[in-house]
Amino acid sequence: MIDLHYWPTPNGHKITMFLEETGMAYRIVPVNIGTGAQFDPAFLAIAPNNRMPAILDTSPRAGAHPCRCSNPAPSCSILRRKSGTLLPADLQAPL
Repeated sequence: MIDLHYWPTPNGHKITMFLEETGMAYRIVPVNIGTGAQFDPAFLAIAPNNRMPAILDTSPRAGAHPCRCSNPAPSCSILRRKSGTLLPADLQAPL
């Protein structure tokens, strides 16, 4: 399960669209940036740079520790590898 610490911002929408397209199970954890919730110690434990969206993969591959990321581009990369989707079959194939 992916916990998505989220507020409806353009970067937040990138991750929700990705999760919806891949059909991955996720849960939205609202972080109201209007009230400063991104500075809450519980959120900072997941995203030390207080950036959103932040993901926490609570069900990583066997034997792995939970994975967290608080940047949309690396988050998508992590989620692509986890889902095995939205990746080219051959990275060396000509365009």
